Amino acid sequence: MAFLEVNNLNKYYPITDSERFHALKDVQLSFEKGELVSIIGESGSGKSTLMNLLGGLDSQFDGEILVDGENIGQFKEKEMVAFHKEKIGFIFQSFNLVPHLSILDNVTLAMTLSNIDSKTRKARAKEVLEQLGLKDHYQKKPNQLSGGQKQRVAIARALAMDPVAMLFDEPTSALDPEMIQEVLDVMVGLANEGMTMMCV
Repeated sequence: MAFLEVNNLNKYYPITDSERFHALKDVQLSFEKGELVSIIGESGSGKSTLMNLLGGLDSQFDGEILVDGENIGQFKEKEMVAFHKEKIGFIFQSFNLVPHLSILDNVTLAMTLSNIDSKTRKARAKEVLEQLGLKDHYQKKPNQLSGGQKQRVAIARALAMDPVAMLFDEPTSALDPEMIQEVLDVMVGLANEGMTMMCV
């Protein structure tokens, strides 16, 4: 069985009371664990919409999204919270770091809702930051980092929860070419370690 399977996925956005925009039409996909998949298309083709649905950020759709055989469209709130905490790491193009917190605190923040004790949170945060080459930046604030470093912090924050899969929504769109290579190197490293990744 595929790790993630999409069957006859349709997504509509209301325009008026009687009109709808058909953003995704009968999408069929399947991904295995450890696979690195790129989703490519022109602006407005529905790439980010698809990522939001796969990551459970949008639950309004027709069709099926199966993760480990479970239909996330039927999840109750508690099940969706567990899905976000345990299965999926989401990397956005805008980093979404808390500006007044240190890099270390930005990463530990991701674990505070999982009842992980402070000592364990800090140790795990340091582990993933070191893995991503940020060992010397623990106490810096986001505005003291380059764009590539900020994106690596965002990746570290997602990795800290030890997800099964990572979703990257245009993770290099706000970066210059040098920093793009920096982030791509991290992604290739994760793929080589067997992380399931989908990237717009």
